[in-house]
Order: sequence, then structure tokens, then C-alpha cells
Amino acid sequence: MDTTRRTRPDDRPRRPSAVAFFDVEGTLLAAPGLAGLAGPLGRLWHPPVLAALHAHAALGHLVVLVALAGAAELGPVVRQLGPDAVLCSRPGAPMMGQGKGYAARALLREHGILARRCHAYADEAADLPLLAEVGHPVVVGDDPVLLRHARRGNWGRLPGPSAARSDAVSALGDPPTPG
Repeated sequence: MDTTRRTRPDDRPRRPSAVAFFDVEGTLLAAPGLAGLAGPLGRLWHPPVLAALHAHAALGHLVVLVALAGAAELGPVVRQLGPDAVLCSRPGAPMMGQGKGYAARALLREHGILARRCHAYADEAADLPLLAEVGHPVVVGDDPVLLRHARRGNWGRLPGPSAARSDAVSALGDPPTPG
């Protein structure tokens, strides 16, 4: 688990009452991966999830990004959002599946925060271990496995990026074809 922490301008220690975990690829960003992303990310953000992130930050919750990408690839996202922590892949230890759940649990234990007060936003079945670690899981999009869990557990839901937006975002990441 690679963790990056933000220094707050007032540098006063604070004890957050909750944590909000945000899966990055496909959830917070309407892009399936971060390879090749640089510059302003404005049109790549998924607005409902970005709004939730800002709402949690305003409430004083610890904002944590969770990503399969490594720290270097997450640089532009971290610079623009300034999260409190980042849980991401490192060489030989990808941040995926059950690893996301373990990392979330470790962070909650480290900060002494009860899981039932926490939130997580994710878009695919592989993120189920992350969603299962918190009291307020939110499914983003229409993954059938997550929707089944959402109906059973009364989980929150947010719409996924539109198909047209996802296609446009995917095209942004494609390298030019030699002509």
C-alpha cells in the first residue's frame, strides 16, 4: 500500500469522524485508466462523484483516493484534488480486489475510525471488497454484481458516466495511429 498524505495549510492536527474512499479509474474519472493523462482533467471528472468528494471534504471527512495506478500516474489527480491520502499500487503489489478492502481496513484502524461511519464509491465488481468495508457504500454505474449487492444491502447509487462521454474519454487516451 502506497500512501500519500496532504499537508493542510493550517497544519493543525485534526481527528476526522469519517473516511470517504473514492475509486479513481472509471468512478471519479470517467476514464478506465490513467496512462497518458496529463494537463487539466476538467472534462474527465465524473461530476456526481466529484461533487460527493467535495461534499465529504467540506464535512471534514478524510478523503482517500484508491487506485490501481501507481503514485506517479496519479500525480495529476492528486495535484488537482489534494486528497488526505492515496491508496495505490506499488511494484509487485497492485491495489485491486481484496487488496483495496485490506488497505481501507488498515487505514480505518490507523485512524481509529469506525467503518460504519465511512463511505466508499466504486464502479465494478472487483471493488466489492472496498465497498464491503464501509457503512455507506455507493455503487457508481450499472455493474450487475454491485447492483445486486446494492439492492440487498440498501446501498447508495450514482449514475455512471454516459456512454458517449466514456467513448470520448477513451479516445483521449488512445495514442495516435501512425499514418
